[in-house]
Amino acid sequence: MQSKSGFYTTTYKIRLYTNHLNYIKNTEVIYNETILKYYNLLFDNLEFLNLSNQNCLRELEKLTIKSKTGEKPKDYIEQDIPMYLRRAAINQAIGYVRSYQTALNNKMSSNNLENTELLRNSLNEKQKTKITINKATAFHSSIMLYKGMYKDLYEDRITIKLFDGESWRWFPTKIKGRKINENAEILSPSIVVKKDLVMLHLPVKEEIEDVTPIKERMQQEHIQVCGISFSNTDSFAICVVLDESKNIIKAKFIKGGNEYRNATHTILAKIKKHKQNGQKFSQRDHKHYWEKLNNISDYYAHKVSKEIINFCIENNAPIIAIADMEEDVSKHFGKKVGKYSPIYLRKRIISYLQYKAFKQGILITKVRRNYTASKCYICRTNIKRNGSKYNCENGHQGDYFFNSAMNIAIMCLKKFGK
Repeated sequence: MQSKSGFYTTTYKIRLYTNHLNYIKNTEVIYNETILKYYNLLFDNLEFLNLSNQNCLRELEKLTIKSKTGEKPKDYIEQDIPMYLRRAAINQAIGYVRSYQTALNNKMSSNNLENTELLRNSLNEKQKTKITINKATAFHSSIMLYKGMYKDLYEDRITIKLFDGESWRWFPTKIKGRKINENAEILSPSIVVKKDLVMLHLPVKEEIEDVTPIKERMQQEHIQVCGISFSNTDSFAICVVLDESKNIIKAKFIKGGNEYRNATHTILAKIKKHKQNGQKFSQRDHKHYWEKLNNISDYYAHKVSKEIINFCIENNAPIIAIADMEEDVSKHFGKKVGKYSPIYLRKRIISYLQYKAFKQGILITKVRRNYTASKCYICRTNIKRNGSKYNCENGHQGDYFFNSAMNIAIMCLKKFGK
C-alpha cells in the first residue's frame, strides 16, 4: 500500500537581538491602534462579516484609503502605515470580531436571527438580550510580519521594517535559534516582546512522508504497534512494541520520575518554608517559583515524549496506542499522589507526543480503558496488584505497568481486526 504524504506546521521560537527595542515597541503600538480602528469600523459595517476574509479586507480598505483618483473616503486614516502592516492588522481585527460573534452565538439560548443581525441586536439592546460580552477597548497583540515587513531572512539574521518615531525604516537584526530545514515553507512570523526579551515566532510548514490514516495502516502486512502506559513510579512511561501476531518486539521503561519528583518537591518545600515563617511572597518571588515549576515540568514532558518517539522510530512502530482517560488524571487520582508527581505529567506528555509523533509520520490512537489495568495480558484473568508488581489467578506475575502497556497494544490490534 502506497503511503500518503502531507504537511504539518510548527512554530520555531527564535531569540531576536536588537538595539532598537523602542522602535519595535513603537511599531507594536501603531499595529494595535490600527487593529482597534478596523475592529470598531467593522462593528459599524457588520454586513461585511458575510463576506470571505479577503473580500472583507478589501471592503475595509476601500473605507479607509485613498482611491486611485486620490479621493479620500469617509473613514480615511491619515496615519502613514505600510500596506502589509495595515493588512495584518485588518486580518487580526476580522478575527477578533468573528470570535466575538462566535462567543455571542454560544451565549444566546435561541438563535432565530442571522449572525450579523444577532450581533447588531446584542450591541444595540444589551438589556433586552441580557448579553454580558463586552467589546474590546484596546489590544495588545504581537506584531504580525507579512512579507512586505521583513526581508533577508537567514539562519542568523533578518531585516525588519520598523517605525523609528519619524519614518519607517529597515533594520538588520541578529537572530539565534533552531536551524530551519531548507525545504520548509516559512509563513508569516511575529515579534513577541516580554519586557526586554524579544522573540521571533516563526511558523514553518514542512512535508510529512506518511500521513496514511490508522485504519489503512492496520491493513498493511507486518504492522507493528507501540502500547504505552503511564505510571507514578520512577518510570514515566512503559512502552512495548508488538507485531500483528501480538509477539513482543521490544520493551522500554522511560525513567526520570524520581528526578522530576525530587526537583519539583525541592521548589515546593521552599514555598512551604516561606509560608511557615509567616513571610509574604513578593510578586517577583512568587512568579519565579511557579515559573521554575512549570519549566521543570515542561522539560521532562518534552524529554519523555521525545524518548517515546525515538523508541517507535527505532522499532518501526508507526502507531502509538494509549488508554482513553475520560477524566483528567488529576481528577482520577485526586489528592492522593500530589500535583507535581510523574503521573500528573501524563496529559502534557501526550499533548507534546501528538505533534512530535505526527511530525515523524507516527499516529496516535486511543483504546478503551476497561480492563487494561485489571486483567492479565497472558490469560485475561483478574490480577492482584502489589505495588508495581502483579500476579493473576493462573499464577502469572510481573510488572503491573508493563502488563497495562501490553493490554493497550493488544486491544489496539484487536480494535482493527488483528
